[in-house]
Amino acid sequence: MDDLHNIFTSGQLAGQYQTEYQNYQKFFRMIVELEHQSSIILISREQSGEMECLDDQLYPMKCLHLSGLDDVQILEKFALKGENNLLNLIKLYEGNPAYLKDIAILIKDIFDGDANQFLAENSLIITKNMQFHFHQIFQRLSPIEQQLVLTLSKFDQPIVRETLKDNVELSSTDLINGLQSLQQRYLVKKNIGKSVTFQLSKVFHQYIKNMVVIQKL
Repeated sequence: MDDLHNIFTSGQLAGQYQTEYQNYQKFFRMIVELEHQSSIILISREQSGEMECLDDQLYPMKCLHLSGLDDVQILEKFALKGENNLLNLIKLYEGNPAYLKDIAILIKDIFDGDANQFLAENSLIITKNMQFHFHQIFQRLSPIEQQLVLTLSKFDQPIVRETLKDNVELSSTDLINGLQSLQQRYLVKKNIGKSVTFQLSKVFHQYIKNMVVIQKL
């Protein structure tokens, strides 16, 4: 079942089913809770409670967070110049096939296919297709999540929750639920080191920064 996020409610925290699709919630619970020999694969940009993994040994469910691709073969069909820099291009756009397709076409149109010239711009370009995609995503966010996203976009480095709390007008409950929801949408990444920090996905971060600049003009 692909694009499952379309059955969730826009403007609320992640995974809230639209009224007409609540039978799906019952169905997914049955898949997890009842003994059976069936399999179902769900593909979604947004998690619901029924998709959250607990103990793999006790629950018949596996969650795979798709990471970006890191093989230059994804760009071979575009015959770009500057093969030695293609891996840098892939990393810049988080290995996302859709973003890389847009960027490869842009490089051919504007830079005559020379990836080196594009990378020399030293800028994370957001194409018009990406802008449309991210606009739709931002509009789906709850007001709490939008406030958190706009605040996180002001920081170029991952920040701890306490710093985020000092920069938003949200209760602790709303902040924590909002952060969890943004992680369930794969828009915020959690880093674990000496302390737990949070940051926006790199490309989405750049889109939000651009959007804020345009709104100020």
